[in-house]
Amino acid sequence: MKKISLLFCLVLLICGQAFAQEEKSSFFKEHPFVNMTEFGGLFGRVRVPSGYYYYPSSSSYWPGPSTITYKMKNAANISVQTFNGIYLNHKTAAGVTIGADWYDAALIVPVSAGLRRVLVEKKNGGSSLVASLDAGYGTTLLQEDDENIKTKGGVMINPAIGFKFPMRNGSAWLLNFGYKYQKLTVDDLIRENDIYNIRGSESRNHNRVQIRLGFQF
Repeated sequence: MKKISLLFCLVLLICGQAFAQEEKSSFFKEHPFVNMTEFGGLFGRVRVPSGYYYYPSSSSYWPGPSTITYKMKNAANISVQTFNGIYLNHKTAAGVTIGADWYDAALIVPVSAGLRRVLVEKKNGGSSLVASLDAGYGTTLLQEDDENIKTKGGVMINPAIGFKFPMRNGSAWLLNFGYKYQKLTVDDLIRENDIYNIRGSESRNHNRVQIRLGFQF
């Protein structure tokens, strides 16, 4: 009787594993995995310090109060990201996007929720116009700050629109144009008795036009 019971339990276990595998394969057959890896550039205009202006003073030995003067310059930065998710239906995919943006002041690693949606498709499986949206937080964990500067990331929003050009093997080329907003805080530190205090804090809102070229499989 024990042998029959053990055999029955073994059959149930094997059938249960087979059913679970079938359910799993059925789920991913209905909602296939998708990866979109893209490289690109971030372009914009930034304000940078150009010097100090000293106000006139009655004393010829000691200048009056000063203020920092700024100038505008063009900025171009490198960006890379990878989106991993599943198709909710034929036209919509949802997942997680992780990237790296090399700004002048810091290396920011954004982690965000991502959505991809086909707006117009030439034919089933043909070239298409695709909209995307990533929203999350950019962290500076990989940034190596010096002892007098501390950087901290913030909110990141990245909408884009572009084209998908399928290939015969099921993969596709991607070309996207978007806008990227990234908040960054830069703290100027001063050391007093081995304790660091914030001497000044600057909040920077990075607004960039983005161009991405990538690959989907």
